[in-house]
Amino acid sequence: MTNELELRNDRDKLCRAIKHIAWAYVLIYLDVNLVTLNILPNWLGFLLILLALPALADEVPSAALLRPFAILLAAWEGFEWLVRLFGASIEADLSFLILTVSVTALYFHFQLLTDLAALSEKYGCPQTGKLLQLRTVDTLIATALALPLPWQQVEWLTVTGLLVYGAIVIWICAVLFGLKRSLEAADGREEEGTEDADSPV
Repeated sequence: MTNELELRNDRDKLCRAIKHIAWAYVLIYLDVNLVTLNILPNWLGFLLILLALPALADEVPSAALLRPFAILLAAWEGFEWLVRLFGASIEADLSFLILTVSVTALYFHFQLLTDLAALSEKYGCPQTGKLLQLRTVDTLIATALALPLPWQQVEWLTVTGLLVYGAIVIWICAVLFGLKRSLEAADGREEEGTEDADSPV
């Protein structure tokens, strides 16, 4: 009985972690600006992922390696948010640091989605292929946006970028909440199997 309760608690923690990651991506990808301040701060999204990593790492150990990157990205996004809060701007001489953070974020999201796909495969969930597709699309778009193109100066590029980001947020939420439901269903099947095994013949 104790082992069953522990397993159930672990699965509940895992499902909450998946939910936190889903909402984290909403915060990271959607910018709702009040004048110049984003009221859906990216740093909060990375903090949510940071909170979710221990439960994910219990199932996929490589996820633990993402912790320092999550801290770094949360700190950088918090710094940018505070700069905008006080009406300042980041100086051009930080361009190398900005590039470094961009590369770090690219790796971070690639590996996080890879770990989520590994989790899905481990429990036989149907979201494995979708997570790998999402990883590929996210990497391609992030790489394209990192190119020195006038994304904000050309109206149709700006509109296209907003539509793409909106589609990715919907896609991520649909896949991750679907994964959460699949894990809950797998937990229910395991409980039924345990009850059947314990019942007298």
